[in-house]
Amino acid sequence: MEIFLNENAEILMYLLAAVVFALIFFLGKKKVDFSIRVLTAMALGIVVGLIFKDSAKYLRVFGTVYTRLIKLIVVPLVFVSIIKSFTSLENVKSLKKIGFKTVFWLLLMTLIGALMGVVAATVFDLGVGAPLPTGENTNEPFTLVSALLNLIPVNIFAHAANNDVLQVVFFAILIAIAIIIESNRKPERVKPFKDFIDSASNVMNRVTEIIIRFTPYGVFGLVANAVSRNNAETFKTLGLYILVIYAVMIVFFIIIQLGFIAFIGKLNPFKWLKKVYPAQVVAMTTQSSLGTLPVSIKSLNRAGVSEQISNFSAPLGATMGMAACSGIFPAVVAVLTANAYGVELTFGIYATIILASVIASIGIAGVPGIASVAATVVLASVGLPLEGLLLVLAVDAFVDMGRTTVNVTGSLVAATLTARSENEFDEEIFNSNASIDVEISE
Repeated sequence: MEIFLNENAEILMYLLAAVVFALIFFLGKKKVDFSIRVLTAMALGIVVGLIFKDSAKYLRVFGTVYTRLIKLIVVPLVFVSIIKSFTSLENVKSLKKIGFKTVFWLLLMTLIGALMGVVAATVFDLGVGAPLPTGENTNEPFTLVSALLNLIPVNIFAHAANNDVLQVVFFAILIAIAIIIESNRKPERVKPFKDFIDSASNVMNRVTEIIIRFTPYGVFGLVANAVSRNNAETFKTLGLYILVIYAVMIVFFIIIQLGFIAFIGKLNPFKWLKKVYPAQVVAMTTQSSLGTLPVSIKSLNRAGVSEQISNFSAPLGATMGMAACSGIFPAVVAVLTANAYGVELTFGIYATIILASVIASIGIAGVPGIASVAATVVLASVGLPLEGLLLVLAVDAFVDMGRTTVNVTGSLVAATLTARSENEFDEEIFNSNASIDVEISE
């Protein structure tokens, strides 16, 4: 019997997936809330991954299809959404003000995250007595100059092909500024282009709505695969590191992010969380801020944030100022590496780690594994061996689930706070009981 199961594991997994998908489809027909369907898929993925272990790897294909579909629409969606949003502004001054506020909140959260990471790793002496890694780290560290130059596009088509969203955002803002200036002079010259952008935006929104409907199916495949590939012995060896970094991320999420919503945004944090958590679930399972982007925008609109703010702040938050990937994680890895190699940490080194973490958050793309690049920036900035990153890479996929969730939450917080300060927040929508399915029209 065991031989039969091993030889036919792939087929059996696909049959099991068909049963799960039928259940999810049935729940959709019964008008079960979209968020509940996603959570159900995640729970089933965990169960299947634990029970079937290695065989569950065949379910990854469903997650891969979903993430590819999401990445397919990111660039055109961001491009047309930003142009449409900001051509509705009265002047360039409004554009600068919204952009400044969004960047401020993103970088502030990264700064706080790095500070918390340094403190936690130091208090728990992470890395002390750890076996020194062998081998070479293939990541090339960024410098401040390269990070800043990375913001400016060279060939917009090449950047679009590589899903370099920050460069696409930069180019879209340039076009939006040009349209605003030209509209104030001779509006008839830009009206055809604006009409095209409006039409393209409507089409891309519809495409996005179609793809988002496949979220539960993709989540099931991604979670089942992720659970099945983690080794219990590895978790035991790096247990303290995992506990510390997750503790920091949880405290950061509750005290800082939800605290900002409650005390600065003057909103009920639990009600806000109920509105946006579909984006957090997708972030955790896809491990990609960019992959979560369409759901983030929908969730923000559902929470009362205007399309103008959500279409700008969410893409920006997926490409810079990521509090976990560029703040908490590099800071923890830097202290852990220093302890492992017996390097004494001074106040100046601590300050450099925190500053470098903020700098590294500029121009870092929101894709799985990019936190390793941010960590090399910080390690190189204080002269620590880049091989120190190898100490934690064994459980990086598991840690990345939490990192991406915190990153996406940060972009949601920044967008919400910006919308509140710019009177672009609809409290009536926020206080309604509308489901995300209401936003996705039939």
